[in-house]
Amino acid sequence: MTLLEATEIAGGSSGKAGGLVAEWATPKCLAPLSFQQHAELAKLHGGDKLWGHRFVYCAEVELEAHDLDRADEPGKKESASYPSGLNWLAPGVLKSYEEIGKPKNSAQVNPYMYTTAMARLAEEKGARVIIGNATRINYSSDGKAVESVDYVQDGEKEQLSATDIIVAAGPWTPRVLAEVTLLTPRGHSVVVKPTKDMSPYVLFPTITAAEDSGLDGVISPELYPRPGDAMYDFDTVYTSSPDDYEVDLPSGTGDVLVDEQKCEDVWTAVKSVSQEIHDGEILRRQACYKPQIREHEDGEEVGPMVGPMDVRGLWLATGHDEWGMSNAPGTGLIMSEMVFEGRAHSTDAQSLDPKHLLKPPKGVEQRGWDQGLLNGERG
Repeated sequence: MTLLEATEIAGGSSGKAGGLVAEWATPKCLAPLSFQQHAELAKLHGGDKLWGHRFVYCAEVELEAHDLDRADEPGKKESASYPSGLNWLAPGVLKSYEEIGKPKNSAQVNPYMYTTAMARLAEEKGARVIIGNATRINYSSDGKAVESVDYVQDGEKEQLSATDIIVAAGPWTPRVLAEVTLLTPRGHSVVVKPTKDMSPYVLFPTITAAEDSGLDGVISPELYPRPGDAMYDFDTVYTSSPDDYEVDLPSGTGDVLVDEQKCEDVWTAVKSVSQEIHDGEILRRQACYKPQIREHEDGEEVGPMVGPMDVRGLWLATGHDEWGMSNAPGTGLIMSEMVFEGRAHSTDAQSLDPKHLLKPPKGVEQRGWDQGLLNGERG
């Protein structure tokens, strides 16, 4: 097996996402399987130490921003009731708390450490990792099967022979397969070293401005306290902004532009609700793009697409949107089952079949699409 990566392992959203892992995520046919796989991989390989796997609480909360620089800030007034373990919100900022996940069905990982660890473990099992930019998929003379992939490495044109090709290029997938259409929202995030360790509560807040808080209007960042792992030997906090569609997808992960103001807006918001964050140290400001599928008819978000294309040996795994890290191991498992065993059997994956969302490219025989076979039994 060969893994062809354009820039670096975990250079995109697989290294810069929040890392929530939820049994209750979407799609329902994949999320529970992936949640189980995350737990099993962590147990087998020491994921709690290597990539920060742990079980967490999740909640949607309404918070009021306070100026925590001011000693006389009215933060002692009554607030909504805290769960017993949530003690890192400043007094008075919590206005409502609605729990949406418990440790039995919610967890987290450090995406960069998880992804790089998986690549390293694959190499130890004999996989080959090549850093090179794929430029073309080559097919047999009759167009019915894949034959090879052209790529560029260090300015030189190279080629890999292949019997099976899995295209899992995230938001860059349409650059390799033109029949795939994706939206590519960009998200910004900030990683902070807090002044003390923080309990495992992942929060999805709406933060409104109190007078003189320094916050303008309403903002909804996400808050992920993370335990120490192989990247940081201390706890961190990951916080991210809502997506934007303002900047087109760049040529690769190494060319992603970071809007400093968006990072500053996130920082201003989260440091107004927690003294531990407020007094902490910013470690990273970053941005990444996600692969998002949206049906044209009614705008409903759907996906991902995991399964066979219309050419023998060509497979697709993309469109995971915000649940990419959560659904990564389940996607890998059913993809391997399809390729090596002919069908997915760990879950009913028929709803993920690309045929539901793609139209065959012009000039390509309809064989695979018209057969309508399920769970990878096509091509």
